[in-house]
Amino acid sequence: MIAGIKDILIGLTSEYESSEHSAALLYGLSLAQQSAAHVTTQSASVRVRVKSAWITQIAANLVGSENARRKAMAEALAKHARAEASAAGVDCTVQTPHLSFRELLASFTTQARLHDLTILDGEPEAINLDRGLIEELLMHSGRPLVVVPRNCQVFHCRRAVVAWDGSAKAARATNDALPLLRHAEAVTVVSVTGEKHLPGEAVGADLAVHLNRHGVSAVAESLTALDGDVARTLRDAASQQKADLIVMGAFVHSRLLELTLGGVTQSLLKKCDVPLFMSW
Repeated sequence: MIAGIKDILIGLTSEYESSEHSAALLYGLSLAQQSAAHVTTQSASVRVRVKSAWITQIAANLVGSENARRKAMAEALAKHARAEASAAGVDCTVQTPHLSFRELLASFTTQARLHDLTILDGEPEAINLDRGLIEELLMHSGRPLVVVPRNCQVFHCRRAVVAWDGSAKAARATNDALPLLRHAEAVTVVSVTGEKHLPGEAVGADLAVHLNRHGVSAVAESLTALDGDVARTLRDAASQQKADLIVMGAFVHSRLLELTLGGVTQSLLKKCDVPLFMSW
């Protein structure tokens, strides 16, 4: 049993044509089973708004039909989520907000602050509703976020990789992940050198000692960035360690800089085969 996790928020959007596409739902329910946690599922849809006073009746009808379609899809997802939760024996509350994009982000953020962690499906495209949710929750909820790739539908944390660069965000992510790290059989603290200068406090061995004091079976490893690519190095480390989870601080550089020039967070959100546990 995983101690310390009492409530989990799972985010779903009506962009999915089928609820079977949501790994976040199945992964979140699996984690809830193993932690005896309550789940809140927000099955959300974006409401289309047309502000022009000159909109024709035909256009207004089209907008109304599109909103009805999106709302119906979200409600179908909610029904599916409720059934999956019941089958898993998980206590679940289902919400179906139908709001504008900005209102929807605010709704998710408010809910995230009232839960131990939020789980969302991974989204490789930077310009997308789900990616917008990921970034909004990371930067404004004050809570950790787990981003789940489509191939991961059951929670496992037998082995985990902690990405450590000595930053405040990495420290927060590591601390937020303690309930999961204590559950793991083995944790590797990975410090990647070669891409930037790491301060003395970035020594992974010191963090491993700290984690062991908290009941985490942790060791440290220092790796040189492959062709200066930290994200690729972390992906390879997770693969070699057969890790079920990567824990990391998000957006150490500004979000705009990462979006423009690339960065570890953007690269891992675009491509990662294991769930990412992130804090900001």
